[in-house]
Amino acid sequence: MKKVLTAVMAAAMVLSMAACSSSPSSSSSAPAPAPSSTAPSSSTAPASNNSSTAPSQAEASSVGDVKAEMRMIWWGSQTRHDYTQAAIKVFQDKYPNITITPEFLSWDGYWERCAAMGASKNLPDLMQQDYKYITAYARNNQLIDLQPYVDSGILDLSDVAESAYAPGIVDGKLVAINLGMNTYCVLIDKEMFEKAGIELPKDTWTIAQYEEICQKLLDKKDELGIKFADSVGGFEIESLCYAFREKDMFFFNQDGSESFGWDKDTGKQIILDHMNREKSWQDKGFIAPSAVRTEQNGTSVESNALVRGESAMFSYIWSNQAKAVTTAAGKNYYIVAYPNLTEKKMQYMKPSQFLSVTSDSKFPEQAALFVNEFTNNIDMNMELKAERGVPIAGKVREALGATYEADSIDKQVFDYVGRMSDIANNIWKPEPTSLGAINTLRQNMLLNILEGGNPDEAFEQFYTLAMDEFAAAG
Repeated sequence: MKKVLTAVMAAAMVLSMAACSSSPSSSSSAPAPAPSSTAPSSSTAPASNNSSTAPSQAEASSVGDVKAEMRMIWWGSQTRHDYTQAAIKVFQDKYPNITITPEFLSWDGYWERCAAMGASKNLPDLMQQDYKYITAYARNNQLIDLQPYVDSGILDLSDVAESAYAPGIVDGKLVAINLGMNTYCVLIDKEMFEKAGIELPKDTWTIAQYEEICQKLLDKKDELGIKFADSVGGFEIESLCYAFREKDMFFFNQDGSESFGWDKDTGKQIILDHMNREKSWQDKGFIAPSAVRTEQNGTSVESNALVRGESAMFSYIWSNQAKAVTTAAGKNYYIVAYPNLTEKKMQYMKPSQFLSVTSDSKFPEQAALFVNEFTNNIDMNMELKAERGVPIAGKVREALGATYEADSIDKQVFDYVGRMSDIANNIWKPEPTSLGAINTLRQNMLLNILEGGNPDEAFEQFYTLAMDEFAAAG
């Protein structure tokens, strides 16, 4: 996977040099609506990359001539909301018979809202999806197979590498289109580091080096005006998954079953080592207290303490969110990889989000046409500004890359994603359908430990309840 991901990003890296929380409830908790009668039949064939699938102007116009009123839902920052609505306007100007009503929320309430709409068979026509939840929605028959629209030419993937669209295939069905490549990063206030006399870290920095930097920042706490060294982005599960990757293991089993990828004793040691270290960081002031992280959790990234000047670093932020943070702060930040125990990177290249057509849509052809334009239309992507990640269509990457100024945050993100594509680890398979419940239990365990609870008791409670969730989902 690493080699093909590198191939996907190679063009973006060349161009750049030249020129997404609180634990949502499991999506599987929503009853699966019956597929729309207008949805195409399922196909197990992979998406074609043959240029012959490109839609003709006449065919696109025919689909676009149908009067259709659709809805689109997504999560994100205010920046994303503004950019997406501008792109929708470009689409509607091109296809005036199609109107799209936007619905957008923060991550915190997004999945609960979608679960409620799914239960009443009222999901919007177009739904932004995440790698964590795509399997559950697909297996609930809440997303249609887009392969027939690729075959008919409505959805053109001829300019997209297979490795870029493959993550959207679940059980042989193309249920979602990748909106951009993305990876975790750390944002650093360069001015604060310079003032504190700290050298900017490299992508290969380690946890030990991170701790040294945090201490140096705290030594200049009053001078810098910060409350803690690192504001940290919520209580993401990825950091724990990285801890298992350090041991050549996976947090969740990779065979598609509802289970962990570790035995109880081994997993307990890895989990408690990781969470006790985080507790130590909190006690020393390296990272924001749990109360601050809870307050930030699920809100837009623009409200992070880094933007307010209360910290010098912001860890666990996706690279596609960097622009929203820099826009809110009015300054560019230094982008670097998340540190690991060794110089080997545990983080992976991830589809930032997906765009899917739901089975509740009455206009699947028009929805598929929108997905096509969202992917391939340069004018729409000029409005989207790669905020969701580095675009997957080659001609779009080329057009955007040519517009970036040398010191812009856009170029920094393109450069960073390009660098990481060479050293990132392999992405793991989509998490089980019980993810939402397991993630809530994991976060409760972490909060218990951060707030002074007994680690052994916290783990035992987590493990017992997690086994119940797996059994219920299986």
